[in-house]
Amino acid sequence: MNKINWREVCKFLSGAFFVTAGASWYFAWYKIDLPFLGGTMSHEFLAIRGWIHFVFFLLSFYFGFIRKETKQNPK
Repeated sequence: MNKINWREVCKFLSGAFFVTAGASWYFAWYKIDLPFLGGTMSHEFLAIRGWIHFVFFLLSFYFGFIRKETKQNPK
């Protein structure tokens, strides 16, 4: 069974969170509400969502690109 390479997962997620943060801020800036599952996501909600996704981007960017891997000694 293969081990999951979490570093690569974090690299992928950093790009995904960066894009969703930017898209959310774009719609919030132009005050566009988006339909979602029979309701709407208001532009105020999208602004908050953009900040949350930006924080997730920073975390996943750190764990995917910046943090050095540590060697573990098997016992």
